[in-house]
Amino acid sequence: MLNNDPDIRELERIINQYKKTVYGIAAAMLRNKSDADDVFQEVFLLYYKKNISFDTEAGRRAWLIRVTVNKCRQVNNSVWNTRVEKTDELEIVHEFAFTNEESEVFTAVSELEQKYRVPVILYYFQGLSVNEIADILGERSNTVSVRLNRARKLLKQRLEEDNENGYF
Repeated sequence: MLNNDPDIRELERIINQYKKTVYGIAAAMLRNKSDADDVFQEVFLLYYKKNISFDTEAGRRAWLIRVTVNKCRQVNNSVWNTRVEKTDELEIVHEFAFTNEESEVFTAVSELEQKYRVPVILYYFQGLSVNEIADILGERSNTVSVRLNRARKLLKQRLEEDNENGYF
């Protein structure tokens, strides 16, 4: 435990409850361990600084996811990120999968373009509805639905190719 301060104990509880959600989204969106670590820290630091009270856990979860997605977008769009060549570190996302099959699917999802990857992660791995995803991403629900459908087709094609090539 960090110390006996009730605020710190509550923060520690929130971090423990949502660490896989926040880090999983950051790792899948950024595909780079150091960037995902930075976003993880920034999200929970902002949460602590803002000291927002939520009526429900669903509201807290939605806020944390929205902030995580926005921080990842900031990293991806930063001047530094556009000038420095980074290598993808897809192995960091494997700790969020439980079986080999899930790991293969998660790898395939992680290789999608970000506009498809993010809705898939939020829908299938975080259990959010299309409307919730649209709200978080600032997109129309129809746009999210179309991207999910296109992502499914791309994933099906990719996984069928892997199966034909003997990767499964």
